[in-house]
Amino acid sequence: MRKPLVAGLAAALVGLALGAPAAGAKEQLLTLYSPKIDSLPYVHDTHHVTLSADDVGAPSKPGYILGFKEMALVDSKRPDAKPLPIAKMMVHHFLYFAPGRVDQGAGSCWQGAGFIGGRGEEHPLGHTQLSSGKAWRDTYGVNNRKADGSAPDWSLTAMVMNHYKRPKSFYVRTKIWYTTEKRTSVMPVVIGDCRQLANGMAYDVPGGGKPGSNFVDSSDWVAPFNGRLLMASSHQHGGGKYQTLDSRTCKRRLFKAPVYHGPADHPYNTIRPILHEPGPIGTGAYATARGIPISQGEVLRRTAVHDNHNLHVASMGFWATFFIPDDSVKPCGRMPNDIVEINRPKRFDRTPNHELVVPQLTKPAGAFQAFDGSELQIGDDFFRPGRVTAKVGEPVTWRFGGTRPHSVTVANGPRGFSSIYWGRTRGTYSVTPEVKGTYKLVCLVHPTTMSQTLTVK
Repeated sequence: MRKPLVAGLAAALVGLALGAPAAGAKEQLLTLYSPKIDSLPYVHDTHHVTLSADDVGAPSKPGYILGFKEMALVDSKRPDAKPLPIAKMMVHHFLYFAPGRVDQGAGSCWQGAGFIGGRGEEHPLGHTQLSSGKAWRDTYGVNNRKADGSAPDWSLTAMVMNHYKRPKSFYVRTKIWYTTEKRTSVMPVVIGDCRQLANGMAYDVPGGGKPGSNFVDSSDWVAPFNGRLLMASSHQHGGGKYQTLDSRTCKRRLFKAPVYHGPADHPYNTIRPILHEPGPIGTGAYATARGIPISQGEVLRRTAVHDNHNLHVASMGFWATFFIPDDSVKPCGRMPNDIVEINRPKRFDRTPNHELVVPQLTKPAGAFQAFDGSELQIGDDFFRPGRVTAKVGEPVTWRFGGTRPHSVTVANGPRGFSSIYWGRTRGTYSVTPEVKGTYKLVCLVHPTTMSQTLTVK
């Protein structure tokens, strides 16, 4: 393969999940919109919407998704509407699914959900930071059809942080390159600790270690097929340092993905109020035109390394990968020589501030009450009581109520813990504190209006 084609195709691979360039022959650039979504001021909330297969929300004809040119928040459907600034409406993540589509492959933590692509906070521009050629789009795509031959409806999960001082309505505008012509079907596979799926792939970094200490989260993935790995994008936040993907079977490293944090003047660091720990502006992502041969039964180990001096709640570490089946691969076949890094920001902080303390934005009221073993109550806009004392080793339980989802999350304190970060309206959450100190708690969904202080003696 000629070097220019290798470089062009390798650079293009990220277009499947994050962006794509000027259209080639018999491609369409579709502009799609979510239904209108309403958001309250200063909330960090999650919205689940259906995108109907009507050429408004999702393609109406079966075909192949060749790339996402844009995933953005806008406040109108005018063609010239500019994306809302991230200092006002920050995107934590968009996740796109086409439930019921064919060629989903096997082995993904999101098995059967029809995952097709997404955008994380590590993509503040809303698209790939590299332009890409048409080699990818002429060859590969994600199959967007159901077994009966029809086009599936899509579903979208959008977590956003509203920094407007008033309620704000918006649409998610998505621009995709699409074709009804035949392409080689690519399988998106999420490689992580699937046991964390019920908590949205999140886990807590407790903190409390010595300066420079690490918290390590790792898991193994066993390949259920023979194939070639064309692209791998690390998703890591929460005091992230780096994430690796290694073949234990072949005793070789595939990738070591750094976490790129924003410089001091980046909106992630200057935005106020601080609704959660600033996320990265880039994480390592890699592409290869030739593909890394992965054989059935091969064991890949994912290792996410985080700072453990400070606490980091609702952290994540997993890989979004894209495979094509290839029964010709041999076990531990030769690594390709055309692997390139993509999505590396031009400017970033090489010494990130992992010591940042997230503020408790509203102070709890009332006198301290001794915990008596009864469930602490959570409802719309309140923790009750606001101030509680408990003993080390004593289990503490919160009961969720109300009509809106809420969480129990440590903003700052001697150790970190959190219930499901997108919130819940029913059920309970329990913690047994093992370290004395003052735990300043918030609802991660409503951090400016809900708080509680738990003092452990």
